[in-house]
Amino acid sequence: MGQDAKNGIRMIAIYGKAGIGKSTVSSNLSAALSTMGEKVMQVGCDPKRDSIATLCGKLMPTLLDEVRGKIVGLKEIESVIFKGYNDILGIECGGPSPGKGCAGKGVDLALELLSRFNIFEKKGASFVIFDVLGDVVCGGFSKPMRSGYAKEMYQVVSGEVLTLYQANSIFKAVTRLSDLGVEVGIAGLINNMRGMKDEEKIVEDFASAIGIPVTYHIPRSKTVQDAEFDGKTVIEAYPESEQADRYRELAKKIQDNKDKPTHIPRNILSLGEIWEIAAKYV
Repeated sequence: MGQDAKNGIRMIAIYGKAGIGKSTVSSNLSAALSTMGEKVMQVGCDPKRDSIATLCGKLMPTLLDEVRGKIVGLKEIESVIFKGYNDILGIECGGPSPGKGCAGKGVDLALELLSRFNIFEKKGASFVIFDVLGDVVCGGFSKPMRSGYAKEMYQVVSGEVLTLYQANSIFKAVTRLSDLGVEVGIAGLINNMRGMKDEEKIVEDFASAIGIPVTYHIPRSKTVQDAEFDGKTVIEAYPESEQADRYRELAKKIQDNKDKPTHIPRNILSLGEIWEIAAKYV
């Protein structure tokens, strides 16, 4: 699952609500995979356009900014594909200014262009990571799963009740698309921990209830903030740190998952049911 049958490219999507740390997870995952021999391309699908900032050292122009009002060709697309840490390629889809249109439609258009010009194949990518906003799953933000770009998805969560509840938007979308015959599923949950008491147990119990495994628990660490303050991933800034080892362990688990199944959520939990899970550890 998650591997394009025609060209062998692993395409995975990292979904998560704003502020959960999905871009931090995505960028450190990309960096770790690149040190493991993978040719990685990261696609930022969030209008904040900060997905590849720590790979490239700063915020970069977006594809939507470049093609707006132009006849689009390969040259325009190539101009906003940037090489970052360890030759990782990055591109930000971008979006309209706040209040001036649907950001999801921007993602939809950007991914259509990347596909039309066979960018992933031309760049020789072995791994493509889509970093996708998961607060709501409108047409554009569902594009990576809806159109088969990424059959293998990972949901970034924490032990906070409302974060777990908000993940329902992704679970419902996956269930609905699977019912329509789309080959898509969730490979696992990534617990980007907040440092709560018994957080691992809360997330494990939640995962068991919905029928999705936990891929990895990432501990909270000041090392992440220190690296991002310097405009870098932990893998680049502090490669010998314990936190870097954690991201490498996550990367190895995902790298090794290529022949394992993804999952359709067995249950969609109500807010009350999630509160009951968390209440056991209060």
